[in-house]
Amino acid sequence: MKSMIVVLLGVFIAMLLAIPVLAETEETSTNMHTAASDSGGSAIDTQTPVLDGGAFSQYDTVFLHGAMAVSHKYSTGVYSEGDWADCHDILLKPSSGNAFVNCPYFSYDSKQEGIQPRVRYLGLQFKTFDAAEIYAVDLWNGGAWVDSIEFNPPLKSTTAWSLRVIDLGAWYRFDRGLNMCVAIRNPSTTSYGTVRIAGYGARFEW
Repeated sequence: MKSMIVVLLGVFIAMLLAIPVLAETEETSTNMHTAASDSGGSAIDTQTPVLDGGAFSQYDTVFLHGAMAVSHKYSTGVYSEGDWADCHDILLKPSSGNAFVNCPYFSYDSKQEGIQPRVRYLGLQFKTFDAAEIYAVDLWNGGAWVDSIEFNPPLKSTTAWSLRVIDLGAWYRFDRGLNMCVAIRNPSTTSYGTVRIAGYGARFEW
């Protein structure tokens, strides 16, 4: 009987000693994943494609549905536009010239403890039909222009939805609202062209 009590007491003590280790493991597993190239973390970044986040150890990747997009006021090449359940649809006239589609994001002014996230990587899920193409994006922080990224060759989809990761080349702070203005056109002189935006995203890092 005494030996049984000693055994049970030993098991109880071992469990008490294991509790801090279990708590530490649980805390680690619920933290945000570290960025893909950050050597200080052991979590696996399952994002596809894996993006270089070496300058920061934390990030939030967000996507907004394409139905949030709308064409620029002076996009005279737009014949019609509207929302489907899966996208925002823009029909371009033949030889439409340039048209622009605003894709606004919510953005961080700051996070708790004065953290100010930056953005380098954007995502655009799109589909094009006929000759329509996406040739650039302009980035705005509220009323201030930030940068332009040109695509050479222009973006065109071949099958289903295409996902393009856009590297801005540096980390920018968008503290007054990020707008990705997508520049589109239809070079065809005879047929209409269509651009559809299913979603767009950004990776805020700190």
